Parts: sequence; structure tokens; C-alpha cells
Amino acid sequence: MSSEEGMAMFRYTVISPLLCGDDERSLKRRMHEQAARIWTLPDGRCRQFSWGTIEDWLYKYRSFGVNGLTSDPRCDNGKFRQMNDEVSEFVDNYIKEHPRIRTSIMIGQMKNNVKFSEVMPSDSTVYRYVRTIRPAQDTPQKERRAFEAPFSGSLWQTDVLYGPYLPMLNDRGKWVKHQTFLIAVIDDHSRLLCHGEFYFKQDVLSYLSCLRQALYKYGIPERLYCDNGQIFHSDQVKRIMAGLGTSVIHCPLSDGAAKGKIERFFRNVRDSFLNPLMEFEKPKKLEELNRKFRIWCHESYNLKEHSAIDCTPMKRWIATSHKVRLMSSGIESEVFNFKETRKVRKDGTFSFKTKIHETSSVLAGKTVVLSYDPFLPEQPHVSYENQNFGKAHLLNKDFNNTVPRKTIERKVEK
Repeated sequence: MSSEEGMAMFRYTVISPLLCGDDERSLKRRMHEQAARIWTLPDGRCRQFSWGTIEDWLYKYRSFGVNGLTSDPRCDNGKFRQMNDEVSEFVDNYIKEHPRIRTSIMIGQMKNNVKFSEVMPSDSTVYRYVRTIRPAQDTPQKERRAFEAPFSGSLWQTDVLYGPYLPMLNDRGKWVKHQTFLIAVIDDHSRLLCHGEFYFKQDVLSYLSCLRQALYKYGIPERLYCDNGQIFHSDQVKRIMAGLGTSVIHCPLSDGAAKGKIERFFRNVRDSFLNPLMEFEKPKKLEELNRKFRIWCHESYNLKEHSAIDCTPMKRWIATSHKVRLMSSGIESEVFNFKETRKVRKDGTFSFKTKIHETSSVLAGKTVVLSYDPFLPEQPHVSYENQNFGKAHLLNKDFNNTVPRKTIERKVEK
């Protein structure tokens, strides 16, 4: 079906309730009801129509049938009314002389030319005209091959999807609309969603939160495939994955098609979850959005038959799950902690996360290593040259003023 036929059938869908003669309501009232609705066009866009437009469609259908609902071609179709002969001649000659120069450069030169000060068309008109006369560049298509990891846990794919705007409490205690971001991790072999969650921030902590939950639920992958976003190049995340024995692989720049499986998953999320949800049951808080997303993932994705594998993602993951490496006990404190360095002042204190902490006075003047849970950074562990000096505590000046320090016998080994 062509686009014109599809649009004609769409318009018929809009006016079809108006064709019933046994409805007791007036025709005008029914037109207003149709005009109040939000309609989804064949190309996926959503919009409303005035009751006058709907009335025009109705009478065209009564006069000419479905053919009357097709769009009449414009009499100036293919012509550029804003482009006079002088402008067209200049553009034609410019393209012939400089076929590789960008159109934006040409437009800038035209705007600086006094000759075109009164007859200069809009930028969009010039771009459309140039597309009709500039020879098409035959760009070689990149070779792509369908691939699939051999077993569960062999390869994970991860990415970020821009989600809806929801109310968020800002630093001033006011509720403001803020965009959400869906961070998801799927198993390449089984298409299983290992974990996915909406966040208000697209930062390293959000990514690590999602990744850590996926690791605890479905083990450690051999490889992790992601794009070149800033959060995916984080040194902290690379160090964590190296500690787990996972290779981090980045797809080529500006090549989203290389992550086809998770891009297809995001399209499914958009079409089957987000669009209906925002249309009929719009969530009011981030927690509500994530709760409904978890239900959808469990019932409508992980446990639903996938057309590409002819079974459910969960069933296919279980078939080779015996090859997955599981998280061992105690690995969190060894691998997931962030590490940073600080120089200890003469009074045994140092600044960390905008607050002053204190540690052993024997470390005064030394550069120490802090190891801390990124989600609970209040008490970092302090070490110096592989010696552990325990947790650092927030500085309490009143306590130090009343209670003398104990004599510290421990010294830094040289």
C-alpha cells in the first residue's frame, strides 16, 4: 500500500463513525468528539485534527468515495517559488565549480553578497534545491554479518535509551520535569534482559548500579559490548570489569547498527511499553515507571517467545547457563569499590566528597589511597603502600577538643 493509499485509509478510519445514520447524537457533536481525540498517523506521528478538517473529509468521501480522501497534488509541486532565476543560476554554477564544498559554506557566501540581500531564500529552500541538482555520492556500504554469541554469558550488550520526562525533586526542594534514561543490559545469545532500569542521570553511578544488578542476577560475562559514550569509557568501570575478568569492547564511532540486538530491544520497549504507557497510564514518579517496567520485562519480554530464537529468552538462557561464571562471596569489597588518592594534611585530615575526614596522624604529609563504595562513600578505607589503616571518619572538631587523642604506636613501615 502506497503512502497516499495509507493516508486515505487513515482518513476513512477517522470519519467512519460519522457514517452511521442511527446515532441519536448530532453530526456536529460527533465531529467535535473525533476532533478531540489524538490520532496516530501511518508514519507513527501523533496529532489532532479540527472538526472542520474532518467535515471536509466526510463530504469528500460522500462525493468521491475513498479516492476523494487522497491528497490533491500541489500545482507547484517540484518547483521552488522562493528561488528566482538569478539565485538558481548562481547555485547551479557554484555546485558545478565546487562540487565538494558544503552547502552551508555556499549559503554563508550568498548571505554576505549584497546582490542577494533582498531575494535570499530560506536556508531550507536552498538545501532542498541543492539536493535536486547535486550528484548523489555513492558511499560504499559497510559490510555487516549477522552474528550471535555461542552460549549464555559469552557476550552482553549495553546501551542507554532516552525516556520520558517525569517530576524530580531538585536541590532546592522543588518538583521539576526531568528526562529519564533507561540503561539496559541484554545477553547476546539468549536476548535475555539481564537488567534494565530508568534513572534521572546518565552518569557512571547509574550505569554501575544497573551493571552490578545484572552481574548478581545472571553472572559474569566474558565480554561486554557497548558504544563510545562517556560512561562506557569510565576508568572505574574498566577497572571493575578487568577485576572480574570481563573484556570491554566498544563498537566503531557513529555505528549504532553494530549493536543491533539491543537497538531492536529498545525499539520494542518504545513501541510495546513506553508509547502505550504514556498514552493511557502515564506514571507520576520514577519508582512507578520502574515498577511497571519490571512487570513488562518479566511478563512481556523475558517469558515471551522471541521471534528470532523461536523460544523465550529465559528458556534459551537456561539451556547454556551452566557455562556462566557466578559472582563469588566477598568479591564486592574487592572489585566494586572505587579508588582515589588524597594527600593527608599535617593534622591528619583530608578532603573527600566536599567533606573533611580524619585518619591516623602518622600519615601526615603522605599520599594515601582511598577505597570506598560509590553508593556509600561516607567512610572510605585508607591504605598506604599496601598497609591498611582502617576507615576514615568525618572530622568532629568538638569531639577532638574534649577528648585527647590516644598515643598511636603504629608506624608506617619504610
